[in-house]
Amino acid sequence: MQFPKTCVIIPCYNEADRLDILKIERYLIENKSVEIVFANDGSTDKTSEVLSNFRNGLIDLDLKNRIHILDFKHNEGKAEVVRKGMLFAGDNSYYNSLNLDAKIHSDGKIDCEYFGFWDADLATPLSELNWFYHFIENGESYWLLMGSRVARLGSNINRTFFRHYTGRIFATFISMGLKWKVHDSQCGAKLLRKDFVPIFREPFKTKWLFDVEILLRFKSLHGNESLKHIIEIPIRDWQDVKGSKIKLKDFLKVPYQIWKVFRDYR
Repeated sequence: MQFPKTCVIIPCYNEADRLDILKIERYLIENKSVEIVFANDGSTDKTSEVLSNFRNGLIDLDLKNRIHILDFKHNEGKAEVVRKGMLFAGDNSYYNSLNLDAKIHSDGKIDCEYFGFWDADLATPLSELNWFYHFIENGESYWLLMGSRVARLGSNINRTFFRHYTGRIFATFISMGLKWKVHDSQCGAKLLRKDFVPIFREPFKTKWLFDVEILLRFKSLHGNESLKHIIEIPIRDWQDVKGSKIKLKDFLKVPYQIWKVFRDYR
């Protein structure tokens, strides 16, 4: 099938040793309807150099035009660079009004139907993007498509014992707060329709729970009607990649952040 034109934001912070550039390039060669925005969050390693060398070294102009780099001077956290990357890609006039301190490497305006974000470690392979589209090929028009790490027969989901069980505990609290049954709000693979990109205009209140805030923004705008238009997609492949930026102390802060985010949006 012909997939909708799609732009994926990949937030990067000190990812020079984890970015699988060849795998990303191979995917883009095979999937010409996909563009990528690398949002480099003030990395202190060679991430900026790796990204610029990758883009500048491409001979294929079509491929090069589908790769964009936002090189932010200061580290602001994943939530903020995902937010700014989404606005740059899908709400360009609003992004330009912000006068942000970032070097932009791009050869043109991004014109896509869907926009999303994917973790730089590719714990969820980019090929799962193709799997997402099987859920909209029959005329469905979901507002938001969320990857969900459901361990089941036929899937290959490898998470550490600690991350699996803390994830289940946090998901229970999040479902209670939302009053929606959400299995996995935190999987770093999400897509939404272009007309909902303005939901990213306001800065997020938390650095790690902005996925929950996205759901809260849908709920505040559209109430329980949102439930008809948001789908969790059981991804087929997910690998726990070493080098995660989330440490034990961050997990310990999550219960308070969950309480805070629901209080602030109430």
